[in-house]
Amino acid sequence: METLQDLDKRITTTTKVQGIVKSMKTLSAVNIRQYERALASLDTFVEVIELGLQTVLKETALPRHAAASDQFPRGVIIFGSDQGLCGRFNERLADFVRQQLIGMKVTDFSSLKLIVIGARIAARLEAGGFIIDKQFWVPGSVNGINASIYQVLLSLEGWLKEHKIAQVDIFLNRYEKLTAARPDHQVLLPIDNDHLRALRKKKWPGRSLPSYRVPAEQLFSGLIRQYLFVNLFRSQAESLASEQASRLRSLQNAEKNIEEHIEELRGAYRIKRQATITSELLDLVAGFKATVNSQLKTTDQ
Repeated sequence: METLQDLDKRITTTTKVQGIVKSMKTLSAVNIRQYERALASLDTFVEVIELGLQTVLKETALPRHAAASDQFPRGVIIFGSDQGLCGRFNERLADFVRQQLIGMKVTDFSSLKLIVIGARIAARLEAGGFIIDKQFWVPGSVNGINASIYQVLLSLEGWLKEHKIAQVDIFLNRYEKLTAARPDHQVLLPIDNDHLRALRKKKWPGRSLPSYRVPAEQLFSGLIRQYLFVNLFRSQAESLASEQASRLRSLQNAEKNIEEHIEELRGAYRIKRQATITSELLDLVAGFKATVNSQLKTTDQ
């Protein structure tokens, strides 16, 4: 049986936990806003890269692409999380990856070249039979995304040289406001030639095309590298925003449960306190009656 002191301690402890949850909610909301700003800033960067491609494609042939096969394997990059408290963020993504790859006629997951960002999604994938070539920690803030994506890009370039990767797919949870994390897939490589043709045919916004001194092939290669970097950066930022949004929803549910638990404890405290007061009053009444009876007996004698 809990005493009033026990219930009071539980209420105090649970209230402190409630304060921690509120602080974590605030932090998640702030982080989401930072990632939203980072995603918005990429639009201008992409526009500049596409203007460069539009210029150089006038003098450069479109790249040729080989289909994924035993000779030209498939690469996969998956963005997950290191931390918990984000619902089924990693579980849903891992299930989605498996389903999508099966739909792509990939039967041997060990044949894939796999880069994973996030310890929790990595553990989930390994339990499902995937072999991870490279694993990286999830950046803790917007400022850490550049360094993280640079590592991914170096690994990707190593793949292209050493293994002749024909296709690279990205899997991530998309960020959508007021909704649960939505697993999605996009093709990073090969670059869509239809998109490049559209850029080549697009009318230049100025009076004349800009000039450049480096060879067209070298400039094209550099622009494509920046294009890949931006796409990877966007995927990481969107995954982080989605993770924080999932965590915010989990914390909101936790806060609601904590509030209900505190009310239950306070109710139990009030009942226990009333019972204690009633018991003490009954003891006083019983003591008073005993005293009166004792005095009456003394008087009669």
